Amino acid sequence: MNKSFLYFILLFCASLDILAQSREIDSLNHLLSHEVSREERLSALNRLTFLTREKDLSQALIWGQRADELATELNDSLQISLAKGNLGWIYYRLGVWDKAFRYSKDAYLIGLAHNQKGELGMVLNNLGALYFQQKNYEEAIRKFKEGYKLGKEVNDSYLIIRSLNNLALNYSMKGDLDSAYYFAQEALRSNEVFGENYFGSFTHRVIGDIYLEKGQIQEAIESYDYSIEVSTPDALRTFEASVLHRLGKAYFLNGESKKALDYLKKGLDISTEYGLNDELSKTYKVLSTVHDSQGNIPLAFKYQKAYLQLQEAMDEASNKDRFSLLQAMFEVEKSDAEINYLKIQNSLKALEIKSFNKILIMFLIFSALLLGMLFWLGILLKKKRDANNRLQEKRSILEEQKKELQKKSFELTESNRSKNRILSILGHDLKSPVAQLKGVLDLLHSQELSREEFDGISHILKRNVDGLFENMDNILSWSKSQMEGFKVQLLPTNIKKVIRPCLELLQYQANSKEITITTNIIEEIALVDQDLLQLIIRNLLSNAIKFSNKGSNIDIYSQKEGDLTKLVIQDYGLGMSEIQLDTILHQNVSLLESSVGTDKEKGTGLGLNLCKEFLGLMEGALILESKKGEGTKAILLLQSITVNKAQQAV
Repeated sequence: MNKSFLYFILLFCASLDILAQSREIDSLNHLLSHEVSREERLSALNRLTFLTREKDLSQALIWGQRADELATELNDSLQISLAKGNLGWIYYRLGVWDKAFRYSKDAYLIGLAHNQKGELGMVLNNLGALYFQQKNYEEAIRKFKEGYKLGKEVNDSYLIIRSLNNLALNYSMKGDLDSAYYFAQEALRSNEVFGENYFGSFTHRVIGDIYLEKGQIQEAIESYDYSIEVSTPDALRTFEASVLHRLGKAYFLNGESKKALDYLKKGLDISTEYGLNDELSKTYKVLSTVHDSQGNIPLAFKYQKAYLQLQEAMDEASNKDRFSLLQAMFEVEKSDAEINYLKIQNSLKALEIKSFNKILIMFLIFSALLLGMLFWLGILLKKKRDANNRLQEKRSILEEQKKELQKKSFELTESNRSKNRILSILGHDLKSPVAQLKGVLDLLHSQELSREEFDGISHILKRNVDGLFENMDNILSWSKSQMEGFKVQLLPTNIKKVIRPCLELLQYQANSKEITITTNIIEEIALVDQDLLQLIIRNLLSNAIKFSNKGSNIDIYSQKEGDLTKLVIQDYGLGMSEIQLDTILHQNVSLLESSVGTDKEKGTGLGLNLCKEFLGLMEGALILESKKGEGTKAILLLQSITVNKAQQAV
C-alpha cells in the first residue's frame, strides 16, 4: 500500500514538473516571436536548448547553434559557455563525439576563465560522459567528482543529482558495486532533500544492474519495474528499451522464461521502430540465450546471428567514432602543447636577452677597470667628486627627513586636534540628545509627563535622535578610515535603489521642516560601494535639509554624461561663502567646523570630508556649487557601467 502510494506521489510530481517545463517552453517560444532585445533573445534560446536537449535533439540543435552565434556576436562569456555546453551535450546524444568534445572543451575553458562554477560542473559531466564512451572510467569518475563538488558549492540540485547518477553508473561499469550503490543511494537521498525528481528512473535502473550483478534477482526485478513506473511520460524511448532487455534477462535468470520473452519482444519492437541499435543488440543476445535454454535452436541461432551481425556493424561504427573523438582530443592537446611550446620559447629568449645584458654589464665593468688603471689620477679626482656627491646626497636625505618629520608633526597635531574635537562631540553634542531622551523617559516612568506634553516634545526628540544616529555613523566611518582598515567593494549598483532608503530615513526630518523633496532619477547602474554611497547621499541630503528654510524645496536628479553618471542634490537654503567653499574643496582639513542649521541643528563637521574621501576611493568626485543666501548644489560624479540585470548588485 505504502509503495503504491509512493509511486503515485512520484508520478504526480513528475507530471507537475513536465507541465511546468511545457509552460516554460511555450512562454519562451512566445517571447522569441516578439521584438525583444538581443540579450533577452539569447537568454531565451539558451534556456530553450537546455529544456529540449533530452526531448527533441534536432530542435535543440537549431536553438543551440543560434544561441552560440548570438552569444559570440554579443561577446557574452557566460552565455557563450552555456551555449557551447548545451551543444556539447546535444552532439554527445547524437553520437558526434568529436564535436561534443570540442564544444565541451571550449565551454570548460571559458567557464574556468570566468569562474562560472555552475556551468563548469555541467561541462565536466559532458566530458565525463565522453571518457565513459572511451571506457576510461577512472578519468570519467574524476570529471564527475569535480562536477559534484562544484554542484555542492553552488547548491545546484540538478547538477548534484546528475553527477551522483553518473558516478554510480561508472562505478558499476568498473565493477566497484559497493561504491556504485552508495552514489545511487546518495542520488535518491538528494532528490528527497531538494524535493526534486531528477533522473529517478535512471538511478533505479543502475540499482537494478547492481542487484543483478550481485545475483539478487528479485531485488533487481523490483528496481527495474520501479524504474519504468516512475519514468516521466516524455522520457526517451531509448531508456524504456534499455530497461526492457534488462527485465527480460532478470526474469530469465529467475526461471520465468515466459515473462522474460514478453518483455524482450516489447523491447525488440521499440528498438526496431526507433533504430536503437545498442539496445537492439543486447535484446538479440538475451533472446538467443532464452530460446537456447528452451531448446528452440533455430530461433536461438537466428537471434545469435542477428546479434553478431549488428554487433560487428556497431563495433565498426563505434571504433570510427572513438577514433574521431581521440583525434579531436589529440588536436586540442596538440594545440595546448604548441601554446606551451611557444611560451617556453619566449621564456628562453627572455633568458638569452638577460644573459646577454649580464655579459654586456661585465664587459663594461672590465673596461671601466682597465681605463681606471691607465688613468689613476682621473680616478682620484673621480673619488673626490664622488665623495662630494655623497655628502650632498646625505644633506639632501637629511633635508628630506627634516621635511618628513615636520609633516609628521603637523599630521600628529592635526590628529590630536581631530581627536580632541571628537571627544568634545562625544562629551557634549552626542551626550545632550541622550540626556534629553533620558530625562523624558524618567518623567514618563514617574508619570510626571502627560501624553499631550510628550506629543509636544516628541518631534524634538526624534530630530535629536536622528542627528545622534547620523553623527555616530559619521564618527564610526571616520574612525574606521583613520585606522586604515577600510576596504572598498565596487559592484554594479542601481543608483535609484540606493537613494530610496536614504529618503525614507530622512523623510521625518524633512517633514518636520515642511520641506518638499523632488526626485528625478534615471535607472542607471554605477560602479560603487553601496554602503559608502548611502553614507555619502545621506550626509549630503541631511546637510540640504539642515540648511534649508522651513517650507523650502530640495531637488534630487541624475544625468548621464558619457562614462559618468551625475547625481545632483540641490537645496535653496542658506548657501555658503566663497571662503567656506574653498575650505571644503581645496584645504587639507580632516575635521571642518560645523555650522548651525536653520532650525539650530548641529553636526560633527565630518560629513563633507567623508564624502570627498569616500568618493575618491570609488574613483568618483564631489563638486560643490553654492552662493550665500541662494542655496547649494552638490554634484556626485560616479563611474557608469552597463551590465545584465542578473549581474546587478542592487
